[in-house]
Amino acid sequence: MELTKALKEYGLSENEIKVYLALIKLGKASVQKIAKSSGLPRTTSYHLLESLEQKGLVGFVIKDSKRYFSVARPSKLVENLEEKKKIIQEIIPELNSLSESITEKPGVTIFEGVRGVRAILKDVLEERKTIYHYGDINSIQEVFAHVFPQYISERVKRKIAIKVICKKKEAHKELIKNAKKEFREFAFIPKSYHFDSSVFIYANKVAIFNIKHEPYFVVVINNKDFYNTQKNFFELMWKLLKT
Repeated sequence: MELTKALKEYGLSENEIKVYLALIKLGKASVQKIAKSSGLPRTTSYHLLESLEQKGLVGFVIKDSKRYFSVARPSKLVENLEEKKKIIQEIIPELNSLSESITEKPGVTIFEGVRGVRAILKDVLEERKTIYHYGDINSIQEVFAHVFPQYISERVKRKIAIKVICKKKEAHKELIKNAKKEFREFAFIPKSYHFDSSVFIYANKVAIFNIKHEPYFVVVINNKDFYNTQKNFFELMWKLLKT
């Protein structure tokens, strides 16, 4: 369900989404009615409503000593994100200063879960030169149905080119069709081969995505020598596939 996926991307848990959507349909309701509509126990529903209230997404009124909950206007979701963005933007200079003060940085980092994977997709966009990508594109398209189009849009906006090596599939039809205007080039591997993971080579980093099955995670190797090796390997594959 698209609503559920979008709200998960926003940061709500599965049960919070059930309660939130149930309350939208009910309009204004008691915990008992919300619990029945969401299919969750009354106590669980109450705690979830408290959580949603703290996030500014739910409010309540007391009538005849009984609480009746209602959902804040949906635009509150966007307002919350904008407030968080403003707060983070204000501390970016300090965070950059702290980062630059570290002389010895870790070379390998693992990012777990949907949020971790999303963070690396955003990090890829910090590259100002051509991005090299080989592997399983299907999983990224399916798992990040809402995020992937945003990633493409932002990459195009920044005019960052990308070269992709993958297996040609029907799911890639739109990507192939829009390749030129989206600064994208393809090289396709033979049908007898397949990729189970996805690799991005960018900005002296190599990010290995494992998102075909849960748990999702990305291993990021920040090392110039490893980057150059992977880049040279990619260029060799590209040349062989294009001839």
